[in-house]
Amino acid sequence: MLDDIDIRRLILLSAARDAAAFEQLYQRTAPVLLGVAFKITGRRELAEEVLHDAFIKIWHAATRFDPVATRPVAWMATIVRNRAIDTVSRADVARVSTLDDSEGALDRLFDWSASSEDEADQAQMRHWLRGCLDELKGRERQALVLAYLHGLSHGELADHLATPLGTVKSWVRRGLQSLKHCVDSCMGVS
Repeated sequence: MLDDIDIRRLILLSAARDAAAFEQLYQRTAPVLLGVAFKITGRRELAEEVLHDAFIKIWHAATRFDPVATRPVAWMATIVRNRAIDTVSRADVARVSTLDDSEGALDRLFDWSASSEDEADQAQMRHWLRGCLDELKGRERQALVLAYLHGLSHGELADHLATPLGTVKSWVRRGLQSLKHCVDSCMGVS
């Protein structure tokens, strides 16, 4: 069990840049805080990374610790929890925003047989569509891929990209217009 008085003292000494006190703080609290990070991340290596980042934050934020208003372990656990949530959110966005179509997202999105009976025509259309997606600019492309290939709503896109909803809708609209223009050009439609 962690002693609040001792942990509080170690945080205050860390605020005074006492490296030995910070090392003791780490040794005493890391096992408990690793559990907090692991509960959120679900992966040991990610939890360890979160813990490392959180202790850097704790070192820098120790001067702002209020020993009267806050329980020390709760304060540290909040920092770890926030870091873990941020890390998981970034990992989810990175996973979801992968622009690789290796899982056949285009095939799931489109009914190729409705637009063409010939497999060669289907392959050509997929080639054009992938090429046109590759020509889109960063944010428009990311918004389209997340919305149409991974099924995120505009609201979810806004949350994931930390961008106002109206901006996300504009990116999607412009991306769709650019994609349509590109595919039409490939098909010889004016």
